[in-house]
Amino acid sequence: MIDNELVCYNTDNSGLHGNAKRILFPESIAEIKKLILDSQNIVPRGLATNIVGGCIPSGSDVFDMKKMNNINFDFKTKLVSVEAGVTIKELNEKLKSIGYEFPIFGEGTIGGMIAMDSPSFMGAYGNIKEWIEEIEFVNGRAELIKFSKSDIGEVCGLEGITGIIVRAKLSVISYNERSLSIFQSGDIEEIFLVIKRLKLEKTIAMMRLYSPYYSKILGFPEKYHIFVGFENSNGKIKGEDCDILLKKIMKDYYLMNKNGYRSSEDPKLLFEKLKEFTMFLDSIGVPYSGDLSLGIIFPFFKDDSSKEEVIRMINRINGRPGKYGIGLRRKNKVDNLQKKIVHRVKMRHDPYLKMNKGKYIDIDGTNDADNLIMELDKRATENENEK
Repeated sequence: MIDNELVCYNTDNSGLHGNAKRILFPESIAEIKKLILDSQNIVPRGLATNIVGGCIPSGSDVFDMKKMNNINFDFKTKLVSVEAGVTIKELNEKLKSIGYEFPIFGEGTIGGMIAMDSPSFMGAYGNIKEWIEEIEFVNGRAELIKFSKSDIGEVCGLEGITGIIVRAKLSVISYNERSLSIFQSGDIEEIFLVIKRLKLEKTIAMMRLYSPYYSKILGFPEKYHIFVGFENSNGKIKGEDCDILLKKIMKDYYLMNKNGYRSSEDPKLLFEKLKEFTMFLDSIGVPYSGDLSLGIIFPFFKDDSSKEEVIRMINRINGRPGKYGIGLRRKNKVDNLQKKIVHRVKMRHDPYLKMNKGKYIDIDGTNDADNLIMELDKRATENENEK
């Protein structure tokens, strides 16, 4: 690939820029294993929708997974086997034709969403981890590893620092014709009274909250809005109108970006803190949306001063990252205990520190990593001498 074609691979939706050495398009597990053995600096990449710098290269070989796009559905087990380069849209188009769907709705590839443990846009379905039965990945030693549900945390949510996800078996559900209703009010107190009632309704799969200004950007009156998604026909908006509205609000982030709000946070909060936090955002004029099923609020910013004030508030009320991940931008949000756990898993699967360097945690390459590499090299030499 010539240099000017590398440019788009130097960045992702974070706006950060790195330097891609070469772009690779593997088509098989065997090819991935060979490429890993031949490389020292690897960045896996899906659609690059990540906004925290999770696939920014640093003189890296970028593995674009789009050619690994096979889908196989097992009617007996009701599980679908999907290669990492398949997008959620492609998967659901195929599943819909046979009466099923994968409910972790969002933008991205299967591999990318597993790496980030992405939540569904319809928050009642939770995160993708809850729908994975099995993961296959190739680690930094070029070993193909297959994990069942109990061990997938060594891959899912670790943002590509342990290996290249190649395939997953996923649970699916029967295809649903959904419906929507919209509630609007000028009073945040009334909004939260409605939310408390809605949380008792078991057929609701989505509750998305939008502040007045955010609602205006979406093309609605400048009031608070709750978009309520039903698993049946209980909502007032049905059929094609429902599909059009869902597609519109699923692009909400890009609408804010287009209007100059290029930075966002994603604190996940206890329910009793949600009203306190949204009222604080209102008081300083910060627009926001919220996934009330997951307890995540998304404040948006045009400048760093208001963002710093909001981050101080998030820390005060013990908010933790809810959707965006860690990547390069937010390594300071990983506490010491989590760093130790992630470090241990990283060294188990990628002792030569090839995979997605510098993401999620920083590793002192002169200490544990080098010591382990020296030990592995020593063992390899001993085994060769024995032969």
